[in-house]
Amino acid sequence: MAHKRCAGTGRTVTWTEGVIARTPSTSEVKLPESGVFYFARQQARERGAWAPTKLTDNDPLHEELTKEFGPTLQTLLLPHQHEIARRAAAKYMRIARITVTEHPHRVYFVFPTATGPYVLVLPSQKRTWQITAIVLGALAILALVVRLVT
Repeated sequence: MAHKRCAGTGRTVTWTEGVIARTPSTSEVKLPESGVFYFARQQARERGAWAPTKLTDNDPLHEELTKEFGPTLQTLLLPHQHEIARRAAAKYMRIARITVTEHPHRVYFVFPTATGPYVLVLPSQKRTWQITAIVLGALAILALVVRLVT
């Protein structure tokens, strides 16, 4: 291009800068829900020593995550259209569910904490139904007595 002041010629380069900002989306994956009582899950959530791990679409899943979460996590880690890669953070903890023949109405849950293993003792599902039936029966008898008295 010609330069008018000095009557010389040369090239000019124009640089354009662009910044692409993207807010990553976050979603929770909570599996499995079965096999562990609600109260045991709550205690593990509050007291447990969770092991954090970082996941990407190219890395193999940790052995602890593959059995229950493998197919779900592999699907979620696949890049979507126009994405280069995906990254996820996960935390996991093993919980042992133990039943003892000498105590058929108890279920023991053991999980790691910062100070060592924690043992949580809960009534079995059968015992919970028995207690529920007794309470409902007592309420029915009480309602019948109140009705007869009035």
